[in-house]
Amino acid sequence: MGPLQIQKDSDGNGNSGNWVVLDPGAEPVLVTQEQWIGVDLDGTLSRDDAAGHFQSPYPLGEPIPEMIALVKSLLQAGVTVKIFSARACEPESIPVVQAWTEKHGLGRLEVTNRKDYNLIRFYDDRAIQMVPNRGKSVRSLGGL
Repeated sequence: MGPLQIQKDSDGNGNSGNWVVLDPGAEPVLVTQEQWIGVDLDGTLSRDDAAGHFQSPYPLGEPIPEMIALVKSLLQAGVTVKIFSARACEPESIPVVQAWTEKHGLGRLEVTNRKDYNLIRFYDDRAIQMVPNRGKSVRSLGGL
């Protein structure tokens, strides 16, 4: 994915934030200060294909450069990014994940496994994008 196109500005209603082009060729989306973008860790931000990755003590993989660049571009523009991972189910894993994000130049990001109404986008290797209110996946409709 790599760095995103981001511009600080406001919308017609006076809401300030960052206009972010989240997909190539798409219209920019206003991301306000209250909103956040979630990024899964294993298989999305860090590799999960090393031997022993899914065995205790569940070591963290090497960073995926394109996703590191994407997260850095969001953070540099002031967009809140949280690590959205099942690893947060075990509180003792949170500092380990935060140390990994610091080591790879992202700072000490919040680590959570909970969504709220301010989550506007979630990058994940296991998710299936659904067409809102239709009960069908985007893929099943030919990529709407």
